[in-house]
Amino acid sequence: MVARRLQCWECGTAFYGRADARYCSAACRQKSHRARARRRVADETVAVPGLGDAIARAREAREKARIARERAHATCGEASKARAALARLSARDGGEPAPVRRATPD
Repeated sequence: MVARRLQCWECGTAFYGRADARYCSAACRQKSHRARARRRVADETVAVPGLGDAIARAREAREKARIARERAHATCGEASKARAALARLSARDGGEPAPVRRATPD
């Protein structure tokens, strides 16, 4: 058997090898395999229409929820401070604490 002069399928370099050889080195064989794998993944990738809009809507909803949470925390904090002040005043007077009226009915 005589080695034949071939051309590498990946880099185009001329080399001598067996009749069924395609690549000049293991590095070219690996590079070719990775390129084929990337093409397969790219062909199987499906674009999701409207994904960017959905992400933007979710981001906006999270921001609104954060603002509402901060507003509720500030409101509840002020109400609890007022209740504590009333309790201190009535305790200082020696009487029973005054009943606390809630802003919203139960």
